[in-house]
Amino acid sequence: MSGFGFSEEQEMFRRTARDFAQRELAPGAKERAKMEEYPREMLNKMGDAGLMGLGAPTKYGGQGADWVTLGIGVEELAKVDMCAALSLTNSALLKVVMTQCSEDLRQKYLAAAVKGECSACLVITEPHCGSDAAAIKTKAIRDGDYYIINGEKTAVTGGMSGDVAMFAAKTDPTLGARGVTFFLVPLDLPGISKSRIPDMGWQPMSGASLFFDDVRLPIEYRLSEEGKGFYMMMGQFDVLRVFLSLIPLGLAQASLEDAINYAKQRTAFGQPIARFEGVSFKIAEHATWIEAARLLCYRTLWLADQGLPHTKESAMCKWLCPVVAYDAIHDALLIHGHVAYSEEYPIEQRLRDTIGYEFTDGTAQVMKIIIARQLIGKEFRPY
Repeated sequence: MSGFGFSEEQEMFRRTARDFAQRELAPGAKERAKMEEYPREMLNKMGDAGLMGLGAPTKYGGQGADWVTLGIGVEELAKVDMCAALSLTNSALLKVVMTQCSEDLRQKYLAAAVKGECSACLVITEPHCGSDAAAIKTKAIRDGDYYIINGEKTAVTGGMSGDVAMFAAKTDPTLGARGVTFFLVPLDLPGISKSRIPDMGWQPMSGASLFFDDVRLPIEYRLSEEGKGFYMMMGQFDVLRVFLSLIPLGLAQASLEDAINYAKQRTAFGQPIARFEGVSFKIAEHATWIEAARLLCYRTLWLADQGLPHTKESAMCKWLCPVVAYDAIHDALLIHGHVAYSEEYPIEQRLRDTIGYEFTDGTAQVMKIIIARQLIGKEFRPY
């Protein structure tokens, strides 16, 4: 993103990502959205196209792309296949959290993720706490060259099909946030069991609860210093939240385009309904809100690329974009009428999927607390 707009290279990448999405992801996307597990062959295709390794260093087969370029990839894939975009986001997060691990682990997991051969999931939420990540109770107690993990995690996106977890646990339960440590946990270790959560959306992302019963994890799988995991997590959420904002915007853009095409063809009282201001004004309003929200997202990613503070802007993206997207998709459904309420069209699926972005990795209320704290001062925070 050079100045006020995208560079020529970024626009070329947008076209490449869009072509890939239409050619490889669009066929069968509606059917995949109803599956219980996202097909591995689709991740392999994304890996072969270089998409899964966009943000990873070239040393591990990645592209070494900046955050803005990665955001473009997420947005373009989301317009066609939400789960593909979410998989791309998880792959990028894996690259970030593995900055402090050993070279052997990077070669084993990061290089595999770049090829689409390793699926990672973020494992933080527990049955009693979500946004209050410092309140987790899952323990990782040091035992020589191992940590012994016990506890339960829930609302794990990709939990049923994931190969490895980016995992937070308490190494000192008495220290609150300063007792949290971050780990990389292979999900095939003895003592790990899973239970599927039948969510109303995101079905192929195989949401799950994970149970850890005396799981022995080698010490080299620790990703942060003991007690520094909470701050490591919070530092990565700023960029992650922007990607989780661009995905619902991609769903909204696709739905609005569908509504425009439908309104041009559907007739009422002898003329296309696109001529009625009750329809055309809704389209104009949502196009404006979507564009404004997109600009906020890319400005935030640009700030991240420049190494500038972007916590406030990231929180703005995370509470605003799902709301903008939901409203746009809802009205796109109404413009279509009953046909879009049925499973014949993908809009009802997009509406259900978008609801998930209103709370994942931070509710709107928590985002507003972050924004207010940044604007007014930490001394006025409510907790």
